[in-house]
Amino acid sequence: MYLMGLDVGTTGCKAVLFSDDGRLVSQSYREYPLYHPKPSWSEEEPEEVWRGVIEVLRETVAKSRIDPVEVKALSVSAQGEAFTPLDRGLKPLYRCVTTWDDRAVEEHEYILERIDRTRLFKLTGHPSSPVYTLFKLLWFKRRKPELYGKTWKFLLWEDYVNMRLCGAPAIDYSLASRTMMFDVEKLRWSTEILDLADLDADKLPEPHPSGTVVGEVSRRASEETGLAEGTLVVTGGHDQACGALGVGAIHPGPAYVSTGTVESIVVASDKPLTDPRVLSMGYASYCHVAPNRYLTLGANPTAGVLLRWFRDKFGREYVEEAASKGVSVYDIMVKEASRVPIGSLGLFVAPYFMGAGTPNWDTYARGLVIGLTIAHGKPELVRAILEGVTYELRLNVEALEELGVEVEELRTVGGGARSPFWLQLKADITGKRVVVPVITEASSAGAAMLAGLGAGLYKSLDDALRRFYREARVYKPRMDVKRSYDRFYGVYVKLYPRVKDVYKMVFDLLRG
Repeated sequence: MYLMGLDVGTTGCKAVLFSDDGRLVSQSYREYPLYHPKPSWSEEEPEEVWRGVIEVLRETVAKSRIDPVEVKALSVSAQGEAFTPLDRGLKPLYRCVTTWDDRAVEEHEYILERIDRTRLFKLTGHPSSPVYTLFKLLWFKRRKPELYGKTWKFLLWEDYVNMRLCGAPAIDYSLASRTMMFDVEKLRWSTEILDLADLDADKLPEPHPSGTVVGEVSRRASEETGLAEGTLVVTGGHDQACGALGVGAIHPGPAYVSTGTVESIVVASDKPLTDPRVLSMGYASYCHVAPNRYLTLGANPTAGVLLRWFRDKFGREYVEEAASKGVSVYDIMVKEASRVPIGSLGLFVAPYFMGAGTPNWDTYARGLVIGLTIAHGKPELVRAILEGVTYELRLNVEALEELGVEVEELRTVGGGARSPFWLQLKADITGKRVVVPVITEASSAGAAMLAGLGAGLYKSLDDALRRFYREARVYKPRMDVKRSYDRFYGVYVKLYPRVKDVYKMVFDLLRG
């Protein structure tokens, strides 16, 4: 039997087909455009996304050369926060308002005038931000009241795809958590929050545990996607939660680290973290896709994007060399950086180019370069960027451990997981074992395991992981190198507290 994991992201979707013993069989990817009609707005056309979904499902099945009836079940891993309003005829009434859309600033302030941040965090497990669905729905109701009245359901991408496949607008607990309208302890829509915002619960999808069968692929969906009619549709989850499952981070101990444009870290726990420091540090603590488990999510918003920034601003010769040799420009940049001594000759980069993520959580913070001399060149700056991003990872590991969460090893995927030098750097700076799994399509693998659980192919998610999760490469900390980095890290952790007040002063200057 085979299982399909479908990952619906902000800029594209990917379908990955797995055998029930955890072997990746085939995959396909499609991009779709983002629209920015106004500053801070970010939208998608629902039909363009659905067309991408249709194409990747059909292509992935075709590439596999298996009979579609052998695909037992499908689950969706989806970006959080994004919603689409639909009428009773299932027609989109407005573009999808995506994860990073920041239009609902006034609505965010309105809600916070009526409920304490701490209370909101206790109910939802999330630090308040205008990006969450709660505030965007309130914006929609206030600014588009006629369309709000016509709306049958506001759907996120998991429940939207489920509905198109089988007619059930069903969402799982982890993705529902990302709306900031879901009570993460009672596991239902929060009447307190909905009443506060004067939003209608009957316009929201029905929440289910991840791994729940909610229907079967319809005849029409079968004709569109190439999946067999009757294929089971199973609730999946938020992409971070599915990714954590994909690398086995469903129990305390292993952490899921995804290093791309953003670097995120996810750890599992038996209960949501309620320590007041969790809120002040900016962590989200909400429902995992694993039963009776919660996850805590931290992030550095400027990780891999800093390497792209360097490439675009200063790396022309690296780009030209890469083109002439037919290799990745990042491989050349990192190779040059690897020749620089530990600590980049005293050069530090605090990677707050888009604000500080967890655990400093400061939107006023900006990038900091300190220690620069005429002895430094481009290789030193690249290494200082890699070290700075990894110092932030260590900050997160230590903060989570202070909050009582076990972090025994880092299981990493994403673009950063393709660099042996950077992986060894992570081990040396954090002092943790760093593991790259055989299957790096972690979110799709997590969704496929949930599909298999719902279909009855696995007794539990641990049973599924025994088939799916295997180590490809392991990087252990070199303790002599770690001791050297401890000295530089001791300086790094003092930088943010020393300049914290200056960031706000600079912001006020620019604002005039």
